Amino acid sequence: MTPTPNLPLRAIALAAALASMAQPVVAGPDHQQDLNALPIEQLLNLEIITASKFAQKISEAPSSVSVITADDIRRFGYRTLADILRSVRGVYVTDDRNYSYVGTRGSGRPGDFNTRLLILVDGRRLNDMVYDQGALGTEFPIDVSLVERVEFVPGPGSAMYGSSAFFGVVNVITKTGAAHQGTTLAAAAASEGTRTARIASGFGDANGLDLLLGAAWLARKGGDQYFPEYDDAAHNFGVARHLDHDRYQRVFAKLSWGGFSASAYAGRRTKGIPTASYGQQFNDPRSQTSDAYASASAAWQAPLGPTLELHAGLSLRSYRYQGTYIYVPDSATVNIDAAESRTVSTELRLLSTAFRDHKIIAGVEYASDAKRMMRNDDLAPYASYLASDHPKRRVAVYLQDEFRLGERIILNAGLRHDRDDEGGDASNPRVALIYKAAAHSTLKALYGTAYRSPNAYERYYATSTGYKLNPQLKPERIRTYELIGEYFPSENFRASASLFQYRFIDLIALTTDPLDSRLVHSNIDSARSKGAEFEAEWLRDDGSALKTSVSLQYARNGVSGEWLSNSPRQLFKLNYAKPFWRDTLRAALECQFTSRRRTTAGGQVGGFGLLNLTVLSYAMGKHVELSASVYNLLGKHYADSASEEHYDSGTPARYLNAIGQDGRNWRIQASYTFR
Repeated sequence: MTPTPNLPLRAIALAAALASMAQPVVAGPDHQQDLNALPIEQLLNLEIITASKFAQKISEAPSSVSVITADDIRRFGYRTLADILRSVRGVYVTDDRNYSYVGTRGSGRPGDFNTRLLILVDGRRLNDMVYDQGALGTEFPIDVSLVERVEFVPGPGSAMYGSSAFFGVVNVITKTGAAHQGTTLAAAAASEGTRTARIASGFGDANGLDLLLGAAWLARKGGDQYFPEYDDAAHNFGVARHLDHDRYQRVFAKLSWGGFSASAYAGRRTKGIPTASYGQQFNDPRSQTSDAYASASAAWQAPLGPTLELHAGLSLRSYRYQGTYIYVPDSATVNIDAAESRTVSTELRLLSTAFRDHKIIAGVEYASDAKRMMRNDDLAPYASYLASDHPKRRVAVYLQDEFRLGERIILNAGLRHDRDDEGGDASNPRVALIYKAAAHSTLKALYGTAYRSPNAYERYYATSTGYKLNPQLKPERIRTYELIGEYFPSENFRASASLFQYRFIDLIALTTDPLDSRLVHSNIDSARSKGAEFEAEWLRDDGSALKTSVSLQYARNGVSGEWLSNSPRQLFKLNYAKPFWRDTLRAALECQFTSRRRTTAGGQVGGFGLLNLTVLSYAMGKHVELSASVYNLLGKHYADSASEEHYDSGTPARYLNAIGQDGRNWRIQASYTFR
């Protein structure tokens, strides 16, 4: 994948100016909730919008939904979307010191660019249209301080969202100006020479006008990283010096007035590569990647009558990537691997309650990927290895009915049909039977399918040296079954349990063609996953909160029965937060355990447990907020599995088995809010 020299300042200015025609808010104005102000009983029965594209109680959603609020983000010191998702039951994150990759329910290949997880911002797709990458780390273009909540819907979501909603859907819902109310200036310092600054300003009035603006900046020098596989005198004894550097710039704007909503964002991240990858020279300071995301969208939501509501939206998105790679030792030749995508998409949907006991949503989507460009060139001397651009158009229709069969039973059934220029037709159903067994307990039985259309990289990345194209790739498919039990015995306690079984077919993998020894993407894999998840949450009247979850899962190859790589069989999570001194001081402790995993190189990485501690204090009537976080409090040594891409330019090439992660590290942050 690819860096772009710098996101031009005029592009940032343009994105901010486009705030008058920007991204839609999925829920209407009535559904924008300040979660920090909700009483306990409302929080535990919070309405979510991602599962069905309309507001519904968690207990009535056709999934087992997890919600992480703005208050959770602040009190546990989460820095990125990857940090947020690490706290979710059944989810684990792998970091290769360039990108973060999410695994769910035992399935998570290192280096797959999160192609099987759909990332939304206010209900609009973030995944790009070249690699289908879902951004989770510092490349995610919106600062987490502007996030109202994150909704994670595990399982197949293609019945509502189409391609990429394979293992789940993550919807990042941003704050309103009224919820922010005022101007906040913040600065932070952290380990490895990290400095950050941000500003945000929010406004909301009684006439319905609402505006939120924000910008953020980060620079990290990065420390030395040791890789035993590269340990020899010719390669600095396996030490990459100061190549773990990182920097980003982000801007965001969001406007709403009555039924109209608009937003825009732009962000650019440049990251050093300490690992060597794709056969690069190890420890060369020129090796880096850059990712730039930008979007501008607008939506209109209005009633057409007492039982009919209209939503119409338009979105413009772009993504630019550039990888600066060094393949020849001690050479001035630099390889540039670049990609760019531009998409215009629109959606029209109707929500009807005209029929008794039915809530019906019907919609149509159209998208034009006007640009899906990839190129690969050498500089000094110049040589071109790849020049590809394959535009694509997509159209889809979907229909879902939430049918109440009396007071205790809900039947939620949906179907979506997608067609694109390359992958042809795909139809995906979802059926959920929801039974309210008692006043405080709910049982759910779920069935669904999903698909992922091959992306441009998998179909068309071909060079004269190592890769060849495969335009005949078929979509990946998944079929799932799940049983869920949810229990709310009181207003301050809830518990849930689920049993699931997944089956994947036609999975796409990079292989070597024995006829010509060139790399090609092919539909060769199948897999199965099964397991159980348990979660409980207890909120006390004094403001303290305890949440814990256990996940037991087993994922294996569908043909050989072999345990999948990067697939932990046990996950354990515990979050505890407690206020002190009339809520002017809060302490939050997070514990996460991940069991051992196989690596793609045939080895293993051991299981590990992490403790993170954050202390948050307020002063001057909460105008001043101070926080201090220590991550990996006990200084645990642990590693994540490396992917097939992590090998150097040696002869023979040396492949990484695992990539060490950060030891004990810290962050201190201060902010002041003018109201």
